[in-house]
Amino acid sequence: MTERTLPVVPGVEHRWIDVDGVSLHVAEAGEAHRSADRPTLVLLHGWPQHWFCWRHVMPALAETHHVIALDLRGAGWSDVPEGTEAYDKRVIADEVARAIEVLGLDRPVLVGHDWGAWTSLLVASRHEGLVRGVVAAAIVAPWEDVPWYQMWRFAYQPIAGGPGGAFWHRHGRQTLLKTIFRAGASPRFRWERSVREEYLARFRDPARARAGQSMYRAFLLKEIPQLGRGYARRVDDVPLLFLPGTGDLVLAPALVRRAEGPPNVTVTEISGTGHWIPEERPAELVGHVRDFLRQF
Repeated sequence: MTERTLPVVPGVEHRWIDVDGVSLHVAEAGEAHRSADRPTLVLLHGWPQHWFCWRHVMPALAETHHVIALDLRGAGWSDVPEGTEAYDKRVIADEVARAIEVLGLDRPVLVGHDWGAWTSLLVASRHEGLVRGVVAAAIVAPWEDVPWYQMWRFAYQPIAGGPGGAFWHRHGRQTLLKTIFRAGASPRFRWERSVREEYLARFRDPARARAGQSMYRAFLLKEIPQLGRGYARRVDDVPLLFLPGTGDLVLAPALVRRAEGPPNVTVTEISGTGHWIPEERPAELVGHVRDFLRQF
């Protein structure tokens, strides 16, 4: 697979933007619906995926809205900066904020999954007034704590981000990534081999394997020690919708619901899905996004 060979999704076009010297891949649909009174939707993927995780979601949302899916740095077809500090999620969130400015978007709505949802919440936290709202699938709020007795759920992170992390992203028949895909899914969901291969193939690039390691290395070494100590401002100025899957073994609904309380926060569980909500339950996700957009 060459650097510019992308999977095809009908109605989706591709381009690259320069954000302070970093080239980010943009997948785009529904540009005819771009208008001042209808917010653009910016979709941010998680690990170990890229923009293609939105292949069922983008065409549906593009029927009524301008939709952009970004490949975050180090993933998909975007540039791959080197170094652990480059993958601090606050750095990534600031880059997404700059991308919104480069794209000329007027207060978009962010829709994220996994790290993309964490990043979306950080954008809203760090750049007040930049977005109209956030839909966060399969993630906890970065300003809430996780009880110590729940930390077993994250046991894979020291493997993904540890000294051998880049090796396991790329080698060993990519068993780590295959296991993550399988374990995170609901029992009834089966990955299409060709779809899973779209994700695995990117990590055979040594630089992207190191980036995958750095996503977790940065979190373990730089971010976790600051959680609850000014890491993220609680977002209370825009609506937030959290969407946990009832079968998610890592980002379980009980953890996500710790964000409940403030009037701008809604938590709605999606039944019959594991962690991979955009791919396991795309129609339900689209429905929740459409309901969320009615307030704008």
